Amino acid sequence: MASPFEQRVADAVAHHAAGRLDQAEAAYRDALRLAPGHPAITHNLGVIAAAHGRHREAIAQFDAAIAAEPQYASAHYNRASALQALGRARDALQSFARVCAIDPGHYDAHRALGFLWLAEGDRSRALDHFARTYELRRGEDRSGIARKSLTWAARDKLLHDAGQFRHLAERRRDRVRFEARARNYEAVAAGVPEQAVPLSDEQLDALGDDYNTAIHVGSAPEIAGPAVSARPDRDALMERWRECEAGAVWFDDLLTPEGLAALRRTLLESTIWHDFSHIGGFVASYLEDGLACPLLLQIIDELRGAWPDLLGAHPLTQAWAFKGLKAAAAIAAHADDAAVSVNFWVTPDRANRNPCGGGLELCRVPPPAAWQVRGYDADMAAIAAFLDRHAGESLIVPYRENRAVLFESRLFHRSGATDFAPGYENHRINLTLLFGRHD
Repeated sequence: MASPFEQRVADAVAHHAAGRLDQAEAAYRDALRLAPGHPAITHNLGVIAAAHGRHREAIAQFDAAIAAEPQYASAHYNRASALQALGRARDALQSFARVCAIDPGHYDAHRALGFLWLAEGDRSRALDHFARTYELRRGEDRSGIARKSLTWAARDKLLHDAGQFRHLAERRRDRVRFEARARNYEAVAAGVPEQAVPLSDEQLDALGDDYNTAIHVGSAPEIAGPAVSARPDRDALMERWRECEAGAVWFDDLLTPEGLAALRRTLLESTIWHDFSHIGGFVASYLEDGLACPLLLQIIDELRGAWPDLLGAHPLTQAWAFKGLKAAAAIAAHADDAAVSVNFWVTPDRANRNPCGGGLELCRVPPPAAWQVRGYDADMAAIAAFLDRHAGESLIVPYRENRAVLFESRLFHRSGATDFAPGYENHRINLTLLFGRHD
């Protein structure tokens, strides 16, 4: 029979798991009275305080848990997160570093350190931690966090990878190896449906142990000159930004010719397109899952310097690249969870068979204040209806290579009608950089 202490802990955990935070907090406090100073219960009270936005109280609870159990990695991690929520970036850096010292495989701590060091302007340290997250996801030291993507596949994903191997075969000395990989992937793709499914042992054997890992990743070093073009028209663009209640502008020649060529090359050659399940018909890459490279971090830093009024106060909070695998692949209506979004395209114009479309449709009427951003799939129909109601107030940006759109992330947006030519090098690639936090 459970003791009174065990029963209160069980009640607290059940309430906590169900999201009944007030009841969970009361039960944890009852349990703590029965076992004063219990580190796990103290820690959980800190987690609940942080969930309610009481970050200083949370830190005090985490400190007490750490005093009782100095190597308590979760308490250190949640303490660091609370410090970050309070804007104490330097203290958060130290606390996240402590987590990694206790648990070198703590994925979330390495990820947080990558973004924090990038905000501090230390690209080298940021890259060290993003390299560690990539190792934990795809490397020999992988932790299982990306296990499903290593044992599942969809037909379009496999055919994309086969196309990439053929692209590499034309440019690398080990041509035979890449051509053999391409044939194997095409053979497996023939027996895989369009939707993602688990692969059989025989299929996994045919693909090899390194399926959906860093098979070939170019170095993508920083370039000697600027990667982001100078903007003598910045003041005029800022005037356009201020014309409406919510800001949005677009312009061409975001990157210098050298920066664009180098970025396009690494996106075509690096096997970093690991995500194939987020949006059907697309593969994607994220900063912590292979996209981070010296060149991209240089671009991010230079963008913040080029647009100090818009981005200077907002550190990068996420970056991704999406590649459409079908001629009409398009991103549905959504909003981004950030302060300012930067969206740009790198596929050459010759691939676009609809020069009047293929870009971005963005509603310059902000959503109602009570409308919460819940994610890509949530409220998609309602957002599409909102866009349709305000079609006359939308900013329509046709697709162009090296064209960028800067906008307030809360604004609803979707892809324009797309029609891209077939072929590996013709896939529509867009990059999105998110800066700051959504209010």
